[in-house]
Amino acid sequence: MSLKQVQYLIYALFAACILMVVLLAFTKFIVFLWLTLAFAVAGVAVDLRLWRCPHCGGHLGRDVPKYCPSCGRRLDDLQ
Repeated sequence: MSLKQVQYLIYALFAACILMVVLLAFTKFIVFLWLTLAFAVAGVAVDLRLWRCPHCGGHLGRDVPKYCPSCGRRLDDLQ
């Protein structure tokens, strides 16, 4: 999976969290709370597991860098 795909997956999971919170606020169904938690855990897990430099395997952090913070190599996959 490319870094761009991982980035979109993380964004989609956290967008799903926001949607579940809005649905929870309007409907008060407890199932939306559990879905929010599940999407949040999945988003964090994907971030920690897949948001890594393809060269050295170091975590890329919270932003979208042009260069790996660990090894300094260019991340052409994100351009």
